[in-house]
Amino acid sequence: MPLTATRTEDDPFYDELTICTSDPDGRVEVSGGKVPTVIITRSPDAAVNRFVPIGSREAGELTMTVDGSIAELRPGKGKWTRRSYRVDVSVAGTKYRFKPNSIATSQLIRAGKKIFEPSMDDEHGDFLVQWLVSRADTEPADAAIGYALAVAFRTGAANLVSALINGAEMTLPD
Repeated sequence: MPLTATRTEDDPFYDELTICTSDPDGRVEVSGGKVPTVIITRSPDAAVNRFVPIGSREAGELTMTVDGSIAELRPGKGKWTRRSYRVDVSVAGTKYRFKPNSIATSQLIRAGKKIFEPSMDDEHGDFLVQWLVSRADTEPADAAIGYALAVAFRTGAANLVSALINGAEMTLPD
C-alpha cells in the first residue's frame, strides 16, 4: 500500500474498513462501522527509518490509540530473526502480539490465542486475511488492531537462514 493513501478493505467478519496512511506524518489509521478506530503515529521529531513503513520501531517514538484509549506499543528491533520483528500491544488489560510466521504472513495473537493471519502485498498493499477462529471468538478491536499493525510494520519476515542464504547469493558473481 502506498504510504500516503486512503483505501477500503472488505473484511470477512467486520465488513468495510477504511485504512488511511500518511508517510509525511508517520500515521496509520484504521476505522469502520463495526470496529473501534486505531491510530498509530510516529513522533514528529523521530529519525525516520526508511525500512519500516511507519518510520520507526522505537517504542518511545510511536503512539497507538484504540478508540481514543492509549495502548502500550512495544515493537521488537526487527533485525536478524523472525522473532525480532514481533510487536507487542497492551490495551485496556488485553495483550496482543503481532508476529511474522512466514516470509509473507504474520499472526495476531490475543491473550495467547492465534486469531488473525494477514498477508500484505508490498507493491499494491492488497491484503489476504484469514481469521483463525470463528466470528464469535473475535472482538471488533482485533480486526482494527490487526490491520493497523500490518500496515505500520508490514507482514512476514525472512528467517535467519533465508537471510544468510539470500545475502550470500547477492555477493556471488554472475
